[in-house]
Amino acid sequence: METKKGISGAILKWLAIVTMLIDHIGASIVKYQYLADHIDYMEELPYNILRNIGRIAFPIFIFLLVEGYQHTKSRKNYLIRLLIFGIISEIPFDMAFKTKFFYWKYQNVFFTLALGFIAIWIMDELNKKSSRIIKNTAKLKLYNIFLDLGVTLVFCLLAEFLETDYHSVGVLAICAAWMLKDLRYLQMPVCCLVLLLSSPREWYALIACIPILFYNGKRGKQHKYLSYFFYPVHLLILGYISMFVMK
Repeated sequence: METKKGISGAILKWLAIVTMLIDHIGASIVKYQYLADHIDYMEELPYNILRNIGRIAFPIFIFLLVEGYQHTKSRKNYLIRLLIFGIISEIPFDMAFKTKFFYWKYQNVFFTLALGFIAIWIMDELNKKSSRIIKNTAKLKLYNIFLDLGVTLVFCLLAEFLETDYHSVGVLAICAAWMLKDLRYLQMPVCCLVLLLSSPREWYALIACIPILFYNGKRGKQHKYLSYFFYPVHLLILGYISMFVMK
């Protein structure tokens, strides 16, 4: 059986995991080392290099989320996993980035992904229902656009209220990736440009479009829970180093 050439979902996931780890090392250990030495970390090259490389991760996770929604056997279980690991990851997340065990004003990215997942699920179901009612193609497209924008607005506001990672911009980027899923050459560039609303540093996120462009549509060999467990475990290690070792 001939193997389809290109990059599998497994390789994309590993690329996202590695660049995320690089980013989080910069945002935790390197940052707090500079703070301990009374140095403005924002002006330091090592910190900025690590954070810039890390911009590659989130667009890939967004892409994989949209792909996962379309191909998962159980959307309910997918969402439950996101929420469970969001809860598990919250204390390690606060330790790594706030050097506290509890910080209620900033929630980890699993909750952002969960909100985005719910948003695209609702959009998908509403679009299917409207297609059964409205037979005029032009009217259907216009109606669905307004539906999608309304759902997107609600979940962006919810992300702001819950103060999830990337806030409303993260949810907006997920929704944009979903709405452009059939326009592959526009999907992720637009998604990355949306992320620019959160920080000028997100220009580097556009690099993620290159490997995604070579995605071959195959899942590849991967362990379902590896990336889920990696998130809280690596944050716990980084948090421990930031809170105790570096004091």
